[in-house]
Amino acid sequence: MDQTISLIIQYKYLIIFPLVVIEGPILTVICGFFITSGFLNFLPTFLLVIIGDIIGDSFYYGLGRWGEKYLDKFKKIFKINEKNLLQAKTYFNSHRKKALFFSKLLHGLGFTGLIAAGNLKIPYRQFFITCFFITLIQSSIFFIIGFFFGNAYLEIGKYLDYYSSALIIGGLLFILYIIIKKLKL
Repeated sequence: MDQTISLIIQYKYLIIFPLVVIEGPILTVICGFFITSGFLNFLPTFLLVIIGDIIGDSFYYGLGRWGEKYLDKFKKIFKINEKNLLQAKTYFNSHRKKALFFSKLLHGLGFTGLIAAGNLKIPYRQFFITCFFITLIQSSIFFIIGFFFGNAYLEIGKYLDYYSSALIIGGLLFILYIIIKKLKL
């Protein structure tokens, strides 16, 4: 984390974009803090965060849509099994907007849903619009957290891990509920 802060201090806007593509939420909190301290300006930082997050989402979408030969390597790296991908595809087929919504919110597991969206060839325009609005709201919340609590970024990072874990567990329980309901167990 300290290395990330050092990079932002050294390169400012040049480094924000690639870092957001990789890890958005905690970086957005840190950027919010830097904005309140006067080190960064709000508008360019906010735009870079939004664009970087959408580019990261689009990468996963593109991997699912056109990257069949790379998908196997990607599955191994991120330990995605066929069962998870099949569950995401099944849910996407019947609940596209909800599935995109939860894929954006479930950090750590949600990228599977973004890959499934591409693999199912959901129209990119629909994918983009949904991801854009969720990113706009989500990034705004993380900026506000950074504005008010940015100096506690390490503590916030820990709670974001809890948030991600809770959302993943909630998402898995929801998927389990849908499966049980479908199978009428």
